[in-house]
Amino acid sequence: MADEGTTATAPAPNSQTPNATISTDATPPVAPPPAAFDWKVANLAPEHLNLVTERGWKSPDDVMKSYRNLETATGVPPERLIKLPAPKDANDPKAWNDIYTKLGRPESADKYVIPLPEGDKGEFANTVKPWMHEAGLSQSQATKLATKWNDHLATTQHAQQTAQAATQATEVTQLKAAWGTDYDARASLVDRAAETFGMTQDQLDALKSTMGPKGAMTFLYNIGSKIAVEDRTVPGMSGQSTAMGMTPEAAAAKITSLKSDKDFAKLFNSSDTKQRMEARSEISRLHQLAYPGMTAVPGSVERK
Repeated sequence: MADEGTTATAPAPNSQTPNATISTDATPPVAPPPAAFDWKVANLAPEHLNLVTERGWKSPDDVMKSYRNLETATGVPPERLIKLPAPKDANDPKAWNDIYTKLGRPESADKYVIPLPEGDKGEFANTVKPWMHEAGLSQSQATKLATKWNDHLATTQHAQQTAQAATQATEVTQLKAAWGTDYDARASLVDRAAETFGMTQDQLDALKSTMGPKGAMTFLYNIGSKIAVEDRTVPGMSGQSTAMGMTPEAAAAKITSLKSDKDFAKLFNSSDTKQRMEARSEISRLHQLAYPGMTAVPGSVERK
């Protein structure tokens, strides 16, 4: 134990002293940077050397990293990539041919397979195939477009047929109201007149579709009734059957019915010239049918 007032001297450190720290001011040597890759030894073409400079690639490893990044970004092999035409060639159809081919356009217009509606012979499809090819449509696009068009056409035609049927039904109802009890006889005359003129049923139906049932039947009835008055009988029928669809007895009964019809009497004596002439013409025709060989005079029958 040291005396009070004296100074203790610490023992000198030695290798046996635990936790001894040895410090030094020496700096470890720094490794020299790797030598730059000499691209000239790769024997690259001049344009490829220019690309190396533009991209700033320091070594072949940089090139491989760039290529791998490119594949990762595109996600497909190079042969599946599509290159758009340059702006200056955007309006040149030939510049798009390779693109359209890769997208699935057939090699020629006649190679398209177009779905057709029932009963369609394909005339329209053959017309639009060159248009589709010119527009660069793939087979799947052409199929979808044709299917949508067929559906639209079917819907439109159905709507037109429904509207036409409703209009025709209304006209027939109006005509029945106008002709009254004579409707069946006059309708029969219409059919006979059409047959006399050589019209087939399809042609008669087409006329009714074009003019409307009311217009077509009135037209044929007016012609048929005038021919019947002149010819007296329908060709091929006995003299007792008239082209108006009435026997002489039926015509006479009709005359009696009209004479007691107040509405017809008003028409017969109407101040309107057209109404009066039509009513009296009707009576005249009925007289000629009811009394062959006699001269019909409105209101009376005079024997020759």
